[in-house]
Parts: sequence; structure tokens; C-alpha cells
Amino acid sequence: MMTYELKLPAVKLFASTTRPMPDLKDYMTTEEAAKKMGFHVEHIRRMRRQGKLKGKKVGAMWFILRESVEKHLQEMAGKNKFGPRPKKQ
Repeated sequence: MMTYELKLPAVKLFASTTRPMPDLKDYMTTEEAAKKMGFHVEHIRRMRRQGKLKGKKVGAMWFILRESVEKHLQEMAGKNKFGPRPKKQ
């Protein structure tokens, strides 16, 4: 029986161009924003896509700017989160 020795070139597992983790103290996760605002996490993502909330993508995760959440909550103070409902006829 013949045995073979497999010789592979040395490969770097991580590129040396990795960026340092950004400071996220002014941001919250989409889940945290959803809990604070009383919405489903998908609605928070939709609001971010529509530009109603500001955020930053780090890797595969989105982080929502805390100031953006607070501003939206102040604008919506005293209003129904579901918006105006049409009257039943």
C-alpha cells in the first residue's frame, strides 16, 4: 500500500487588513431598539431602510444610533404607534 504525503503551501487564515472594531457606545442593536420602541425587530429594520432611523453596519449586524431612536420617540410622543385608523362604516 502506498502512502502519500500532502504538502500544502502555508496560508494566512486572516488578512492583515482587518479593521479595528468601531466604538459602538452611541449605538444599540436592532433588538434593543425594537424593545425600547415597542416594535418588532423587522419593523426596526424596515424603518432603517426607509431612513427613519440611522444606523451602521458592522460585519453582518446593523446597529441603530441611540440619538435616532430617542428623536423618533420624541416625535411620536402622545401618538398611537399604529397610526391613524380608518373609521369603520
